[in-house]
Amino acid sequence: MPRFLKAHRGGIVLAALLIGQLTVLSIQVPLGDEPSYFEKAVFFVLAPLEHAFHGLFEAAGRLWSRYVYLRTVEGQNQQMRDELFHLRQENLLLRNEIGRLKDVRELEGFLAGVHSSFVVASVIGVDAANVYRSIVIDRGSRDGLKANMAVIDRAGNLIGRIVNPVAAREATIQLITDDNCAVNVRSSESRVLGQLTGDAKNGRCLLRYILATEERLAEGEELITTGYDRIFPPGLKAGRVTSIAKDNSLFRKIEVKPYLDFRDLGRVAVLTAPTGGRP
Repeated sequence: MPRFLKAHRGGIVLAALLIGQLTVLSIQVPLGDEPSYFEKAVFFVLAPLEHAFHGLFEAAGRLWSRYVYLRTVEGQNQQMRDELFHLRQENLLLRNEIGRLKDVRELEGFLAGVHSSFVVASVIGVDAANVYRSIVIDRGSRDGLKANMAVIDRAGNLIGRIVNPVAAREATIQLITDDNCAVNVRSSESRVLGQLTGDAKNGRCLLRYILATEERLAEGEELITTGYDRIFPPGLKAGRVTSIAKDNSLFRKIEVKPYLDFRDLGRVAVLTAPTGGRP
């Protein structure tokens, strides 16, 4: 630093401060009705910033309002979705109940003119090893069910019989397609007598003990129960003959398509006190 400046540094600083103070005072001096230069400078610097901050706050406010609105709408939509779900479930349950009542009324209406006493039941299970052997229903000894009571579907077709053990609330039905099931039947037209047994492997039935010399029986004939076995009441439809063949044995090989339909086996009726005579 030059010697002159070092020697007069204090004075120079003081002079600079006085000049700066005078400058500040001069720009603050009002120019009549007009703002001072300082006010103008501050306005030109701060006005754009104020405008920008104002726009920013307005945008933030709109964004927040929209967020709150969307959250409210989303909550309302979720509530409506929940209500719609519950309404659909209620509708489904009501439709199922109406269908169930319709099935029960149809079954009871059919049975009212044929059998004096019966119990309507729902199927709740099937044989895990082979569905053509047995099913389980939701009625049992508390409802008066016992072994060897005949069971029919809602159309009155024979599907099987109650077998032991019989629980208080459940019972097992041996289907006519079970290998160990045997029903005394006759053909509707030719009145040929035979024994209907199950073929669980193929889900069908076989008509046994028809002699090879028997020529009256024809394909398409309907088979109905005779009541001779003292288990199945007479007059129940069991199935229809589908094929008749000869082999080297004394008897014909006759296949039968049972009326038992697993697609329509939600409701069944157990005949607790059948009436009527032999056909």
